Amino acid sequence: MNVYSKGLMCVSALALSACSFTPREQAEGNFDYTNVQHTEGLKPAPGKRLPATARTYEIPQADTSGEIGQRINVLPPVLVRGTAAGSRPSNETERKSVDFSELEGMSNLPEFTWEGLKAALSREAIAITDEVAEQQLTTGWVAENWVVGDDELEATVERRFKVFMNVPDHRRTANVAVEMIDKRVSGAGAAQVPGGVSDGNAEANLLNSMINEVAVRQQGITAAATPEDIEIEATFNDEGFAAYQLNVGFDVAWVLMSDVLEGLGFDIDDLNQSTGMYYTEYRRDGGFSLAFWQEQQAGQLDLPDGDYQINVKGDRSTSTVTIYQGETPLSAADIDRLYGPIAAEIRRRSAL
Repeated sequence: MNVYSKGLMCVSALALSACSFTPREQAEGNFDYTNVQHTEGLKPAPGKRLPATARTYEIPQADTSGEIGQRINVLPPVLVRGTAAGSRPSNETERKSVDFSELEGMSNLPEFTWEGLKAALSREAIAITDEVAEQQLTTGWVAENWVVGDDELEATVERRFKVFMNVPDHRRTANVAVEMIDKRVSGAGAAQVPGGVSDGNAEANLLNSMINEVAVRQQGITAAATPEDIEIEATFNDEGFAAYQLNVGFDVAWVLMSDVLEGLGFDIDDLNQSTGMYYTEYRRDGGFSLAFWQEQQAGQLDLPDGDYQINVKGDRSTSTVTIYQGETPLSAADIDRLYGPIAAEIRRRSAL
């Protein structure tokens, strides 16, 4: 059932009952447990005493000033994706970061990477308010719109970030990290906007966009894969499974599909560039709001909800994209049926 149909059903049923949705970041269920009060401990009967007890299973007092129950943000963390050649998520735990390594024929990795970071910010219309070349920069405010709570209140979250680049003396590697340094929330739903995971995800999303831009600059995708040039054909891969063939090499297709999958409504849970595999979850209904439904992300394909694997294979000139539902590849009929929206998204993303 599509979002429009859901909207009609909700409107027609408002006189009888409320039609609402639970945002993906909000837990569902009964939250009566959050109001349970501690009871007094057992008291022995007169003339008796309780047996000695260990404190192994004692439940400590909780800090109830924090988020509990319905206010807990249950969004999974966004992964840092090493989609650029020679890149890999860093082992650093305190900040979202990625390591870049020098490629063959690359004369100045730090300069190349730094220009890519700035180009990504420019592409997203994010201002740079302060910069120390090849070391660090500070962004302007980056806005994100939310619809929160049972009353579907609108709110705006604005964040400022600092981007760090650490380059060793040999200049053949570079570490890039993103850290949120300031935040402000406004709007009627400001008090209900979740933090924590959402802030970390904002850092990871910004870093991923910069990694993708570096990858784009590595392969010259901006010039080589314009909407007029890119060709998508429903065909079969080298294993005989139904697939889409693109007239761009693996390095270009691998980076491109990261954005394409998210645009189609897939959540990327993990990836392995060496095998060309994206591990994803697909949901046709990403959440619905009568007041602000266009802000809710939903799947664009006529596919059942569930886990999917998308395999990208290719050489320097062509590549194939195979979609697996679980471990089973989609049929040729499914590939033909889904060609329109998938091809349109590939062309749209290649033009950005």
